[in-house]
Amino acid sequence: MRPIVATIEKIQSVESLNVVTFLAHESWLMMVSLELGEKITVGRRVVLSCKPTSVALAKTDILEERMQHMLSYANQIAVTITSIDKGRLLSSVRLRFGEAVLEALLITERFESMGLEVGDEAVALIKVSDLSILEVLDD
Repeated sequence: MRPIVATIEKIQSVESLNVVTFLAHESWLMMVSLELGEKITVGRRVVLSCKPTSVALAKTDILEERMQHMLSYANQIAVTITSIDKGRLLSSVRLRFGEAVLEALLITERFESMGLEVGDEAVALIKVSDLSILEVLDD
């Protein structure tokens, strides 16, 4: 996997709770955290991470303005399906997001019902609590 490289655009804090907003590949991403290190500051570039089990998929219709606000997922990013490894129960789906490559681990039956194939556009959905900073880059 190639990780997501992003720039910290905003940090909102109330007591020990922090919401961090990132810009990556012309998309906004958000995470929630109880602790932020001293290096986590606006303008810093970071490497973001999430587990394959934390990535859900939706068809691109969900990005339509009228549909986008019907989901609680703040992280709704346009991706392209690059490979599919179908198992009897679970499928591993590789997704390109700019230079990054993500993986979604999905129930095969649900994935097949969506009718998505390699090359199709889709929307990756990641909860703010499932996105994390893997590394702070020293630019």
